[in-house]
Amino acid sequence: MQLSETVRLYLTKEQYMLVSEMMTTYIATVNRLVADAVDGRSIAKFTSKDVDAYLPSALRNQCVRDANSVFKKYQKACREADRRNARRSNLGKNVQQAAVTILKRPCCYINNQGFRVRGTDIEFPVMMDGRTKRIAVRTRMTERQKALFFGAKLGTMRIVRKNGTIMAQIVYEKPEQEASDGEGCFMGIDLGIKCPAVSRCSDGSVKFYGNGRRNKAMRRHFAAKRKALQKAKHQEALARINNKEQRIMKDIDHKVSREIIKTAEKHHVKVIKMERLSNIRTTTRTSRKNNPSLHTWSFYRLAQYIEYKARLAGIEVLYVNPAYTSQTCPNCGKRHHADDRNFVCECGFRTHRDIVGAWNICSSTEYVGGSDARHAA
Repeated sequence: MQLSETVRLYLTKEQYMLVSEMMTTYIATVNRLVADAVDGRSIAKFTSKDVDAYLPSALRNQCVRDANSVFKKYQKACREADRRNARRSNLGKNVQQAAVTILKRPCCYINNQGFRVRGTDIEFPVMMDGRTKRIAVRTRMTERQKALFFGAKLGTMRIVRKNGTIMAQIVYEKPEQEASDGEGCFMGIDLGIKCPAVSRCSDGSVKFYGNGRRNKAMRRHFAAKRKALQKAKHQEALARINNKEQRIMKDIDHKVSREIIKTAEKHHVKVIKMERLSNIRTTTRTSRKNNPSLHTWSFYRLAQYIEYKARLAGIEVLYVNPAYTSQTCPNCGKRHHADDRNFVCECGFRTHRDIVGAWNICSSTEYVGGSDARHAA
């Protein structure tokens, strides 16, 4: 499995100027190559010699690969637009053209043959006085990161600027554990807003994860700050607030997913089942009170975190049909819409509504795809 680690680069003034110029040139070159491809010029077989840019040859080759990737996405968007326009023209509506993606954020990609990690330094090529020269940039890596980079197969490195600081995001390979063939139980996970996650194992154990009320209060806090900053037109402070909120929420999702996997390993779970929440933002009931929480609910990110951590632990992940999982009684099978958080059935069965959802997910066999099937938000 490919994972990534982010390290901060401590550049000298000269190095900062060289790397900043390289990132700007890189993005401009990719955009120029995409524009050439859109105009009908074939760039599929371009090499570094065909790219006129003040960049090392390794980065010119990477520009060609990135431009081809962006152009393929544009071609796919054009095909989808043609299908939509055929339907729109039949209804007498105006047709819409696909837009070309224009990269704006300065960054650059260097493949694993173009950079090296030596201790706490990272070496990579830059242009200096018209020639390619490798520079060694100081970083501040943790002991865990040093161990990861020393023993792992490295992938592409992305250099990007965040709030004035230049960071390196390094991809590395981490082996997955093989799924055990022995005895094990199943775990069903119900994702929600008021309670981020509830798990129920086939051995009967139940656990709640996270604090939905605290998450909502935190989002309200940041929303009020954004509103004040927007009114005062403090764009830089607004960007910092947005980044801070995203970092906090990602950290919460990482902690919740890590706790779920720890619970799964404790109960010897061999398969985790989750709902395939496709298009939930458009299909669920909406209200003025519910909309802010629904549209900031990071269910897809949490599901992805659970999935990749489970794969690293050798646990299989399957997705099931979410229809009526919180309305079906696990005891008698009758459907009943709970008015509050308590589920009460005519047969006398009663429990928390989220436990009902996790229970039905755990016992469901209506699979709608494995861990390799991406679902839309």
